[in-house]
Amino acid sequence: MKEKPGKLIPALIGGSVMGVLSSVPIIGMGNCLCCMWILLGGAVGAYFYWRDLSSETEFSTGDGALIGLLSGIFGALFGTLIGYFFIATTGLNWLQQIIRNIIESGEDVPTEFQDLLDTLQEGSLYSSFFIFIGLFFDLVRNSIFGMLGGIIGAAFFRKRKITRGNKVNQKE
Repeated sequence: MKEKPGKLIPALIGGSVMGVLSSVPIIGMGNCLCCMWILLGGAVGAYFYWRDLSSETEFSTGDGALIGLLSGIFGALFGTLIGYFFIATTGLNWLQQIIRNIIESGEDVPTEFQDLLDTLQEGSLYSSFFIFIGLFFDLVRNSIFGMLGGIIGAAFFRKRKITRGNKVNQKE
């Protein structure tokens, strides 16, 4: 039995697909459809791993889950970096826009909350605290749904590998 290929490169590819598609402003809204881009990133990682397997090597569900988990971790890291890049280059910060709308609505806001809104409006707190909070939640979400995408990809590609292997055996 041949040795299995490495999982790091397929996970990096799946994570980069996941991170880019999830963090581009308009395209990232596709994650509202059951975390579509995160599932896709896990499945893409599973595909690139499956592609490197020999025909004798089994593609287990555990392999797909591990690749999806790693893709989720890399996707959260890439997505945070790319999202921060978009905020820094375009100046479009959705959190500051929400805060501006709250302040401009003219509602009666308590002074403690008004002080917090003023601090957030400046952006100094956003650049550190909220990035780490967002990264934490992205790590959890991407790991879970990336693992699910890797499992789905492993199930799909395992069937394709078996049928491809049977066709080869039937010709001989």
